[in-house]
Amino acid sequence: MKLKKLSHTAITLFLASSAAITHAQEDWRDIEWGDFIVRFGLSYVTPNDAGTSLKYRVLQQWDLYNTVWEIDTAQTWQVSGVWRPTDSLGFELMHINSAPYGVTLDNFTGNPGRDQIQLGDFKASTTLAFANWYFLDPSYFSRPYVGAGINYTNFHSVSISRQFDEYLIDSGLSVAPGSFNMGHSWDWALQAGVDFILDFRQFRFPLLINLSALYYMSDTDPTVDFPTELGTDRLYAHFDYDPWVINIGLGTKF
Repeated sequence: MKLKKLSHTAITLFLASSAAITHAQEDWRDIEWGDFIVRFGLSYVTPNDAGTSLKYRVLQQWDLYNTVWEIDTAQTWQVSGVWRPTDSLGFELMHINSAPYGVTLDNFTGNPGRDQIQLGDFKASTTLAFANWYFLDPSYFSRPYVGAGINYTNFHSVSISRQFDEYLIDSGLSVAPGSFNMGHSWDWALQAGVDFILDFRQFRFPLLINLSALYYMSDTDPTVDFPTELGTDRLYAHFDYDPWVINIGLGTKF
């Protein structure tokens, strides 16, 4: 009989406490989640383009000795989203899409009278995650910020040039066309930027204009693979992408 009374009392206390906790919980629609920002824009990418000369695993190929990688700048588009839970702190995810490049080797000695050869083409896509710190009060027209984070860069759509294929075959290194291969990398990233807020009263959401500068580290180990009479062979290099990026974007916050 006492056991039944104790059980009844415990159940009553549990139900009463559960009701109190449920009543105390705030409706998720009333919680202040902070600001959400979305942006879309253009990126101007200037790679560091430092690369080692193509060589065998141990020995240096003479025609490629002391060659220097030359890569032009690229333009592409980017998209980003920011969650700002407080006035000063924000978490940003950004994607810079498929910046295209052509790789030229300077100081090349394999073709008499010409000191350059086109190695190939590739594209670089980068996804970055930042923790940003915002200066000034949200009531200001501009909100400068700085951020630090990580990046994942994928080197894709890689192709060897016809000119380099012809060199491999004509020089006796290869018996058929080869392939140019890159890879991917994970590394650190930094950025600084500013959001300009244009709050038009007739629109529900304000217009944001964003300017930012990024620097991130990225390196990979490219290879050139080609068939030989005895099987296959490979030339190796090391490439430091390490680009500076200028972003211009439009967006809104809600």
